[in-house]
Amino acid sequence: MTVPTIEEAGVDSKTEIRVRFTDQELAGLAALAAGLRGVAEADLSEEDALVAAVEMALTRLIDDFEVPDPTTREQVQVARDDLRAHWIRGSAGI
Repeated sequence: MTVPTIEEAGVDSKTEIRVRFTDQELAGLAALAAGLRGVAEADLSEEDALVAAVEMALTRLIDDFEVPDPTTREQVQVARDDLRAHWIRGSAGI
């Protein structure tokens, strides 16, 4: 499987952030990445798994919950749609 580069996917840039995890959270992230690697049969990183989890969380907010504020609801929808439109993570969707 070929994963497009950032440029090929039309993504302008990446921003690096630092995230601090507990040992349990880190183990959960590692397990999620391992599970996604098995399902996708692709070499996916913990970063890929985290992005897939964000996409799933946004989808759950849209499909399963009523976000009360219209502006926030629109923000969630636009963020999820934009994430999918510029997906560079290969088969890392959940």
